[in-house]
Amino acid sequence: MKKRIDEKGRLFGKISVIDFGILLLVIMIAVGAYVKFMVLEQTTVTVEAVPVRYTLEITNVRDWALHNIRVGDVLYVTGTEVGTVVEVEARPHRAVVSTNAGTVWWGDVPERYVVEVEVEGTATVSDGRVLVSRTVPLGTGTSTTVFTTRYAEFIATVGEIVQYGDE
Repeated sequence: MKKRIDEKGRLFGKISVIDFGILLLVIMIAVGAYVKFMVLEQTTVTVEAVPVRYTLEITNVRDWALHNIRVGDVLYVTGTEVGTVVEVEARPHRAVVSTNAGTVWWGDVPERYVVEVEVEGTATVSDGRVLVSRTVPLGTGTSTTVFTTRYAEFIATVGEIVQYGDE
């Protein structure tokens, strides 16, 4: 039986190990290029930015913080602009004040509010997914997000996407 690599560094006495490695690399590159350009489907979808209007719900807001969310403020999420405040509405924050023998009593919490902020911005919509400013996902009630303005920072949940596109 012959040695696999002889004393001159040839594989089975016929081809150099280095040449074989280079040949294998060229074949792998050719197969990869074929798959990338001939087999995989090219993406031809272009997504336009459309106007979007959505509401944010902020709970348990103190009186002084309520006055720092103003119409016309620009909202940011981690430094990315996500829209402009167009309306701010507040209602009293309600919480459980007492439970007794299975009965629950709710009451207004003094100087605390639930604030609904309506925001306008631009978004891309693709396959039912809405991305504000092309990077920030916008889903109703999915999770809380930290929003900032010039005067305030708050944690809010997207309550409703009121309108996007030409609807």
